[in-house]
Amino acid sequence: MKIDIIGSKFSSKLTEFRSFPYSVNNFIAGTSLLSLFSEPYPKAMKDINTSDIVEISTAHRDLNKANLEKLKESNSEVLMIDLLSELNDIVVYNGDYFNRRSFELIDDEIDYQTVRKIDQFRALRDRIKDILTLAQRYDKVILIDVLPNNDYDSFISGLYELLYNNIENKLVISAGNDAVKDILNAPLEIYDAVNQQLRKINSDNYENQLLFDEKLEDNILSVFMNYVEERHYIYELYKGGRPFKKSHRTDSRYCQFHLDEAGKYRIRVTAEVDNIKPRFSDTFVYNPKTISAKGKSYQYVEMPSDENLWMLNLILSTSNFKGLVGNPFRYVDGYNGLDVFLKEEVNADYIKKEDLLEMALNILYDLNKDDLETFIVDNQDALNSASNAIKDYISKLN
Repeated sequence: MKIDIIGSKFSSKLTEFRSFPYSVNNFIAGTSLLSLFSEPYPKAMKDINTSDIVEISTAHRDLNKANLEKLKESNSEVLMIDLLSELNDIVVYNGDYFNRRSFELIDDEIDYQTVRKIDQFRALRDRIKDILTLAQRYDKVILIDVLPNNDYDSFISGLYELLYNNIENKLVISAGNDAVKDILNAPLEIYDAVNQQLRKINSDNYENQLLFDEKLEDNILSVFMNYVEERHYIYELYKGGRPFKKSHRTDSRYCQFHLDEAGKYRIRVTAEVDNIKPRFSDTFVYNPKTISAKGKSYQYVEMPSDENLWMLNLILSTSNFKGLVGNPFRYVDGYNGLDVFLKEEVNADYIKKEDLLEMALNILYDLNKDDLETFIVDNQDALNSASNAIKDYISKLN
């Protein structure tokens, strides 16, 4: 599937990985959305005073405003946007916007004015109809929620919210870069995580998945469903592995729960579609005394003994994890498609094996009969190693 991209070096790096699932048709790099919708200041490439081919290309397109026509003529089904290029220094000349660097690379004496970030935001807000007209040309618009982690976080967040609140055919992917100081030189895991989400969106069974973006900000745990067509959902908040709150049936793609007490929380999403199983979000730890901004989600889970592997299998079937904590020498090729790491290799909180039983029992209790039977059939070997008490409990549920 073809994709057009309006983005920064972050998006450019995403496309360098083999796991990037799209064929890039047009890439608009290093340009503000304001510049995209402005009138040109015509210049030839020979007029641009640099030997850097990237700078020449970026400045030439910025000055001549060639990018918008390419997007209008594009046959791509998907548009992806990351907003980090809005951090460029922007100037205005005769009511039109350019990168400051573009004017610095030519010899003309130009009486331009520097644009403050607050004025840049207001100008983009005033051009939102142009942005929406462009977005509506595509089947889907993927918004990458990525912050620079500096003084401009509030500016980028404001722009992201502006697009989020106005683009209806959007899908959302959070980069999860809270602890990354230089997002344009982020660890490979950040890019890989985003590309894995893109692969799911672009997969053949997109229609039969429950894909969502999830986050904990302050005391609000939320999910946004990455499916643009109409569906009805029921959202349930779990606390400590047990149902805690539940939404009404709704066609809203967004749901949030306000957390008042410390605890471990996650959201279970059920779609009113026969062939799609419910799915849990990651588990988030909320502690109002120690977590001031964004909560932590568990990305790893500790492997239990053989007789309790059924618990691990059940939890892995309802949540996504980056890896397992255990004996990598026993599981050289990983387990259930996940790599196995030593404890000292994992620099993050993980679900301890002592907590698996309570979580697994709550999941079992909540499974409908068909899902329970499927789990039993698919995990017969693991269940044969379980204790007699567990076998009796599952037998009674079935």
